Amino acid sequence: MLLKSEINSDIGCVRVNNEDMILFGGEFFRDRSAKQIFELSDTARFAAVVADGMGGHDGGEFASEIALRCFDDFILALPEGLDEDEVASSLKRWTEETHRLILRKSHELPGCEGMGSTFCGLLFYGEMVFALNIGDSRLYRFRGGILKQLTTDHSIRQLTGGLSQDSNQIYNSLGAGESAFIDIKNLGGQLLEEDLYLICSDGLSDMLPDEETERILTENPSAEALITAAKNAGGKDNVSVILLKIIS
Repeated sequence: MLLKSEINSDIGCVRVNNEDMILFGGEFFRDRSAKQIFELSDTARFAAVVADGMGGHDGGEFASEIALRCFDDFILALPEGLDEDEVASSLKRWTEETHRLILRKSHELPGCEGMGSTFCGLLFYGEMVFALNIGDSRLYRFRGGILKQLTTDHSIRQLTGGLSQDSNQIYNSLGAGESAFIDIKNLGGQLLEEDLYLICSDGLSDMLPDEETERILTENPSAEALITAAKNAGGKDNVSVILLKIIS
């Protein structure tokens, strides 16, 4: 599978630090960007994930980094030859273990009480591709000029159908609350040539309606264009974007 990618994690216009982080193919991104064209073999293990940290003075930065470094270790240790159910079970165990780790660190590290992190992205494992989500970062697919959200926000706004004013409040994250769960969806067989996948923190989705994001991806499909539009709309939060295009 041949893929083209753009990665960008930006502090935005208001925040004094960037609590977002991106994991892409074993590399970590915060306050930097990259573009790549690469090929994945049928036996590859590869992750493209956005984590949006929250809580405490420095807690958000720590939480998102802990989540992604733990996931990178998880991928490296994941055995070959697992079936779909075995991968899903491993992901659920990882979620529980990482949640407990961040929760413990929130009590140990000064200024980090209540820290947590979202987690959203794609895991390529052999011929399987999994959409993963914890929290309200988002995964979209842009196909044939139509933008479709593939994940469900774990937010009060989603639960109430938009009736709640607590638009930024989430009920599921790594490290915050008593427990966490992960949504897992196998996209294997659903990926088509020319598909474009967008993974983003809510610094993008809260600033731009889906219709505007769809327009940008139609006219100028780049991570930089999306982040610039979010910042022009106020840039109230950190903005992280992964664009992943299926070339062949």
